[in-house]
Amino acid sequence: MNRFFYEANQKTGDTVFLQGEDVHHLTRVLRVQTGDLLELCGPGGICRLAEITAVAKDQVCCRLLEGLPGSEPRAKVDLAFGLLKGEKTDFVLQKGTELGVSAFLPFLSSRTVVKVQKDKDSKQKRRQRIVRSAAGQARRSLLPAVREAVPFNELLQRFAEYELVLFFWEEAAGENSPLQLREEIGRCRRLLVVTGPEGGFSAEEAGQARKAGAKLFTLGPRILRAETAAVVAAALCLYEAGDLGG
Repeated sequence: MNRFFYEANQKTGDTVFLQGEDVHHLTRVLRVQTGDLLELCGPGGICRLAEITAVAKDQVCCRLLEGLPGSEPRAKVDLAFGLLKGEKTDFVLQKGTELGVSAFLPFLSSRTVVKVQKDKDSKQKRRQRIVRSAAGQARRSLLPAVREAVPFNELLQRFAEYELVLFFWEEAAGENSPLQLREEIGRCRRLLVVTGPEGGFSAEEAGQARKAGAKLFTLGPRILRAETAAVVAAALCLYEAGDLGG
């Protein structure tokens, strides 16, 4: 069963009007017809079964039916990651969405390889399309937010918004290991996971993160690629929060 997302202004009564890229996918790829069923999720993560009532060139009309169970993690895990080159960022967004990440906060730090964001608007739209597609495939109830990339010092200011901030740094050996994550996460319901760019974090940045309230962790004795570290850290935290079978 295919799942799509809609905004409040696309709904009138029990009728939802799908538009844009959704119409292209429905008509050209899935080749839907009136009477076909699909799943629709609206604001607030409310998902319902829906029946297609009309198919036009620029719009697909659906009638909402019975409700569907939610699929969102109990703990809200946001992922802040050093902005990566091209497809590496796409990979983090796609896999993080599948796992259950609630929001993505890319940032630029001293060792970030991507220094200048050209065509920022088009790249942001591309990232949102990746998240939207991954959320539908993974049967998410909500679309994760994708923030615009900010400097590292601005990211530090956001630490105060979270119950817990976990800062993963390969040189944090001797401080905290993945085995201690469960004790830290406990009953936490809103946490931020922070991983670095291709060049990693500097010792100064790690110190700034600690001063801002983060707890420093390592992912073990092996050095992971930046995109791997981001996905593994998010998966570990969701697991220890009890949302991946933990």
